[in-house]
Amino acid sequence: VGDGYGSVFELLNAKSLTKLIAAAPEKLDEYVGVFVELLKTIHGTEVRPEDMPDEKEVVLGWADFLKDYLAPEKWQKLHELIDAVPVDHHMMHGDYHVKNVMMQNGEVLLIDMDTLCQGHPVFELASVFNAYVGFSELDHSVSDSFLGIPYEVSVSIWEKSLPLYLGTDDAERVAEVEQKAKLIGYTRLMRRLIRRHGLETEEGRAYIEAYKAHIIELADRIDTLTF
Repeated sequence: VGDGYGSVFELLNAKSLTKLIAAAPEKLDEYVGVFVELLKTIHGTEVRPEDMPDEKEVVLGWADFLKDYLAPEKWQKLHELIDAVPVDHHMMHGDYHVKNVMMQNGEVLLIDMDTLCQGHPVFELASVFNAYVGFSELDHSVSDSFLGIPYEVSVSIWEKSLPLYLGTDDAERVAEVEQKAKLIGYTRLMRRLIRRHGLETEEGRAYIEAYKAHIIELADRIDTLTF
């Protein structure tokens, strides 16, 4: 207005899937279905290369950060796996979990889209894994404070979501994709904790070693991150 700028915000009269699940846990399968259907819609949307950041470059940055913290051959394998993921111009949310999916009068709404990006869905699944399992795996109370639901429910959402997303009940197939998502997820977690001075505390060092062990074990078993 004139020489000034303002912002206009819309107040949603909606509830997050987190609150809906907490209020009606017996409807968990229904809400997981809504969650996965929206995720597949997002991933089915192709964008122009210039529209959004490339998540692959972000993930390569996480791996680059760990170069001094992993044995050279382990770091090389991790970096090569990520670098080999093909360019993909399909949309991803970047921070997809039940707190960012809202329901308003039966309509599903997506919020907090400052993390929108593009790339192969394995990168998104890594983020989803971290939201439901990775962040709270070593401290289950994190699930309550972050998502507002118990750790057991959070893990259940992940375990129900992945087969539904992949469209298969084949346990081997689901486990294969889960391992790929975990490798990227633990890469982010290790880098994140080191940057937050995790090496300066006994607990932090223990967590970092646990993430490192996961990365090494998974990188040794995985030949490609694509599916």
